[in-house]
Amino acid sequence: MAKYLTISEAQEQLPQLPDELTTEPAIITKDGKPVIIALGLLQFESLLETIEILSDSEFMVNLKAGIQEAEVGETISLESLKTELGF
Repeated sequence: MAKYLTISEAQEQLPQLPDELTTEPAIITKDGKPVIIALGLLQFESLLETIEILSDSEFMVNLKAGIQEAEVGETISLESLKTELGF
């Protein structure tokens, strides 16, 4: 869950924010309205990676097909997979 801070609170807490932003973002408000989102670097990189994955249309088609196959029980056992791959 995001943490809400006023601009003044964010300024006061700036030295501690990097440690606090490792698990959740901070939403900074001005006059009671959200105006800035502060993210830790790892969160930001993860978000960019997620966007990259979701924008790969071929991957998304394959992912959705795989999910549908799994939902209807079209799976194989690990042992069968190993045999098929020659392990």
